[in-house]
Amino acid sequence: MTGSRVIGVMLLILWSVSLTAEMVPIQSPSVQFINQHNSDPALQFSDHSIDVDDQRLHYVSAGTGKLILFYHGFPSYWYMWKNQLLDLAADYRVVAVDGLGANLSAKPNELAPYHVSALSRQLKALVEALVGDEGFVLVGHDWGGALAWSYAQQYPQGLDKLVVLNAPPTNLFLELLRSNPDQRKASTYIARLKDAAQNQTVDEKYANRMASFAYGSMVNRGLISASEGELYKTALTRPGAVVGGIKWYQANIPELDKITDDDFWPSTKASTEVESMLIWRGRHYLRPRLYRPTTQLCKRSTDRSPTGCEALASTGGSG
Repeated sequence: MTGSRVIGVMLLILWSVSLTAEMVPIQSPSVQFINQHNSDPALQFSDHSIDVDDQRLHYVSAGTGKLILFYHGFPSYWYMWKNQLLDLAADYRVVAVDGLGANLSAKPNELAPYHVSALSRQLKALVEALVGDEGFVLVGHDWGGALAWSYAQQYPQGLDKLVVLNAPPTNLFLELLRSNPDQRKASTYIARLKDAAQNQTVDEKYANRMASFAYGSMVNRGLISASEGELYKTALTRPGAVVGGIKWYQANIPELDKITDDDFWPSTKASTEVESMLIWRGRHYLRPRLYRPTTQLCKRSTDRSPTGCEALASTGGSG
């Protein structure tokens, strides 16, 4: 074999090794943790991503069957659904998203990608990539819950059921901010967050303080382990993660005295025909007595008060 052929073969081998290495999925720290501490070794979670409108959306998946898609709120990330993922993955295909701006998803500087209309389009593209036009269940909490409501209002096709924890539809929340003094008082934190981002005071120390406030007490109460607390801290203190979360507020909530009908999406009176369940817990940013307008967006509603919750509304139909 000539010297040039030897060199050519060696380059081919090196190229093949490089290509193989690129094809091997690299697990994120949280996926490594959930797989290492999972009681069922046959159940393994994996990292994935999809690019929509030039924005990368990271998500984690496991299991097979009907899709249940989870979307978190601020200041969290996909791991907040750990218990639900582990419980449901034996019978369903579970997918948990890192919302735009969070953890391993893209963190664009401009506000337009964070608007609920753009986020809904991104979510729709993810659903189509995962299951096409097959039916699925959408679960959301906080901002992820508000997004889930808006998604159900605009894109009900294929969405079999909607489950939302402590979040009204975006259009209802804007109306409450525009017209309800109690809600304005309860939501003063939004202005503080927006001011911090506007004044560029959201730095590493700010992110660490937010992580300690949000998750330190959960560790102290035994709700999550110290190791899990570090995972949450790592996700929240990634460069741009806190600012990315605040951009959700900046992109969707104008100054309260300047809210107009043009700020509502899909519209001021948009409702959904998707069978929906709203799970409500007290001591939250939306006043407990104000959850009822959410159920008015549906034809049928029943209210009950399970232990640990101030109200739970199971709703279906359109308003």
